[in-house]
Amino acid sequence: MTTAVITGGASGFGRALGERCAMAGMDIVLADLDGARAEHEAAALRNTYGVTALGQSVDVADGSSVDEAVRSIGERFEAVDLCVSNVGVQLFGPVERLSDDEWRWVLDVNVIGSARVARAFLPLLRAAGRAHVAFTTSSSVLAPASRLGAYQASKFAVWGLAETLRVELEGEGIAVSVVFPSGMLSRHLETSETAQPEHLRRPIGRDDDFDVMITSNPDLAAAVVTPEDAAKGVIEAILAGARYIITHGNLRDAVADRAGRLATAAAVAL
Repeated sequence: MTTAVITGGASGFGRALGERCAMAGMDIVLADLDGARAEHEAAALRNTYGVTALGQSVDVADGSSVDEAVRSIGERFEAVDLCVSNVGVQLFGPVERLSDDEWRWVLDVNVIGSARVARAFLPLLRAAGRAHVAFTTSSSVLAPASRLGAYQASKFAVWGLAETLRVELEGEGIAVSVVFPSGMLSRHLETSETAQPEHLRRPIGRDDDFDVMITSNPDLAAAVVTPEDAAKGVIEAILAGARYIITHGNLRDAVADRAGRLATAAAVAL
């Protein structure tokens, strides 16, 4: 039996990925800041699919919380075959309006949180012999939009983390995938607001932030689906060793344009 751990697993895309794992017969740990909801959703997966499914409270912004979660999971499972680092808080606003403390919060959760998860779970992944680790980024790093500076910068950094780990883990039997989800009907903004520290508390975004964002990248609104639809095929692709996985949306032109411009710049450098 293979074991999958999914952070941010209590709702949205993480919960949908957990269900796809359960459908494949995998044992699952849904790890989330909302431990009670994670256990509730894990119980639903147990009842529906007859797999071992556990909820685990974890705060990826707290290294001791991540380490304790790994210790607890390691006591139950000797190894982890799949770890999906599905970490992300959102904060809208023009770059000139975002404070240093707001930047620190987004980067600490999204980037350092992803690094904490990877670092802590590597021993359990190595124990599996052949394992997979995946990082959730965002389609907005492929086709950026306005008012998402902190979030997009953090997801670019997570992509860089994944690329570095792929080089470092080459030859160890641990494959690294990067998942680029597009817009979803989820609790992402709600959970971001819940996770926001008291000294930073403000609306995650203003009405004008959303208007400007959509105007700058209309495809973001056109590509919104349910988390369940976005998750289809993702786990299978990760287990097949896919380096990059785009869940949905029309991103071909944006990706091709960037690749072409980089190829031109590389040719000039020669």
